[in-house]
Amino acid sequence: MPSLNDWAKERISYVLQKNDKVQKSYKSEIKGLGSMILQNGLYGTIAYYKVRKKDSSQEILRDLKELLAERMKIVDVTQMNPINDLDYMKAQAIVLEAIKWLRRYADILIEGEDDD
Repeated sequence: MPSLNDWAKERISYVLQKNDKVQKSYKSEIKGLGSMILQNGLYGTIAYYKVRKKDSSQEILRDLKELLAERMKIVDVTQMNPINDLDYMKAQAIVLEAIKWLRRYADILIEGEDDD
């Protein structure tokens, strides 16, 4: 299993193959994803991204699904099936740690507007 650092680098490399609009949107979304999870919880955030039709939203859902399938054997977190509280908190912690790496790589590798 790759480290979160390597996983994030691989995911950003995948996003770099998309068009500029998706890249910039993804970079913007990733920057606010951690606070959104802290405010709304993991499932609340997933519900928000499920109703959005933007390509970057679908990329984020794919990231979460892949990450938790690999790290916690949760088959499809985007289905929001009930899990016990401890596993939910663990999943949320893993996602928050992964987002830190995604943000770092997005800032470095994805060209575009930076927030000052």
